[in-house]
Formats: sequence, structure tokens, C-alpha cells
Amino acid sequence: MSNDRTPTSDEVLRRVGRNLVIFQQIELFLKFILENSNSTYVRSDGASALVETSVVGGRPAQQTLGTLVRNYLSDVLVEAGLEIPEFGVPETAQCAFRFKFTMEVEDAFVQRMRADLKLMTEQRNELVHHFLPRWKPGDETALNDALAYLDVQRDKVSPMFDHLKEISLRIEQGRKSMAELVASPEFERQFELAWLQRSPLISLFCEVHGRDKRTDGWTYLSTAGQVAAKEHPDELAHLVERYGFKSLKQLLIGSELFDVMDEGMPKGGSRTLFRLRERH
Repeated sequence: MSNDRTPTSDEVLRRVGRNLVIFQQIELFLKFILENSNSTYVRSDGASALVETSVVGGRPAQQTLGTLVRNYLSDVLVEAGLEIPEFGVPETAQCAFRFKFTMEVEDAFVQRMRADLKLMTEQRNELVHHFLPRWKPGDETALNDALAYLDVQRDKVSPMFDHLKEISLRIEQGRKSMAELVASPEFERQFELAWLQRSPLISLFCEVHGRDKRTDGWTYLSTAGQVAAKEHPDELAHLVERYGFKSLKQLLIGSELFDVMDEGMPKGGSRTLFRLRERH
């Protein structure tokens, strides 16, 4: 086998490198998509955190191309009409916000994508593991055949390259938008409000209201406070630290779930009542 360089042999090597870079970029796109298509923002015990949720089987950066392809087909492409499974969050989480990127597509598209990904994987393996028999530096005809083969190979995988690049850009834009949303004061207010509305004390007040309200729809705050003292004494003892309110009345108002009023009593003084607001 001759090792003499010629313009044609140099061009073959250039195109081999070009195709290898394309395959590596495709693999990088798959890893990026699987790494960034699923994350959850949770609040637990008053603290917030962004929890990354990777695909099954370990981090995408450590997976083979075949595993990446399988996970892309199962985690990102969702056949139209199929129900997306609920996402899991830590047991301590009291509220969660999820970013999940999926493509809801028809079965024909899934089948076509499966075939294209299979073709791409086969072409990559053929180049990496079986190209050497085509490398004949002293044979101009064989070199020209190799050039044609490499161009056909590029054309076969270019649609997949373009598809994965577009999906990566969409996810990057979605993640950027989510990051801006999470960093906004309004999101923090809404997230804290959602956490508060699902908290043990507010849940208890909803139960007491449904059970002990008067005929006019109002419930005595003192009644709910007595129940809370029995069932959640620790929550009451740390009301300011955990909820940021100095009184149960302030807590109810802050939850934005209740109407609250003070009612005068016949012998003087007043008592506080609350009721669930009507949702529109």
C-alpha cells in the first residue's frame, strides 16, 4: 500500500474528517437534548432548588450512541394521543415546576425518524470501523470511489444533523426563557404562593372550613386555630420562620384563598371569620 500523498488522497482524508465531525456533532446534539430536555424546580421546607432529571441509564454524556438514539426516541418523541407520564419529585417537595421538552408527532413520523436514526448510526459505525478497505492511496480510481462514498454518506445524514440542531436550538431557547421566568420576582411570588396554598396549615384550614362553616358560609378563625394547635402544634410554634406571618389571620390573607373579616360581638370586641373565595 502506497503512502505517497496526492491531491486526491488528501481530499479523501479531508472528507473523512468532515464526516467524522458531522457524526460527532450529531452525538453532541443528542447528548445536549437529553441532558437539557427535562428539569424540575422544587420548593421544599421553604427553600427552592433546580433539580436536573436525566434519562434512565445514567448521564447522557456517558452513554453510547445507540443508547442515546433509543432514549431520544422514547423520551423526546411522543406519539400523538399518548399520555405523558407524571414526573417524580422528591418526597419533601411541597411544590414543583417542570420543564419538559417533547415533540408530539404522528406514528408515521416516529417510524421515519427511527429509520433515519438507524441509518445514521449504521453510517457512523461504517465510517469509524469499516472505512479502511476503501483507503487505497495508490489507486486513483479507488480514491475517487471513496470521495463519492463520503459525499453520499454526508447527504444521507445531513437531514438528521439539521433536525437535531433545530431541536437543540429550541431547547436552548426554552431553557433560557425558563431561566428568565424563574429569576423574575413575579415567578418567585407565584411559586411561594403555590407553596403556601399547599402547606399543612392552609390545607387544614380548608378542611375545617368545609366541615365547620356557618350557614352563611363563614368559619370562625378561633375554631380552626384550636384544631391547628392539636394537629400541627409545631407549625404554629414556627409560624414566622416557616410562613413569614405573625398571625393566622395574616397567613389566611397571604394565601389569597380566603376572604377574611372581623365581626363585632354583642358584648363588645370582635372575632375573625374566614371563607374560601369563589374561583372564577
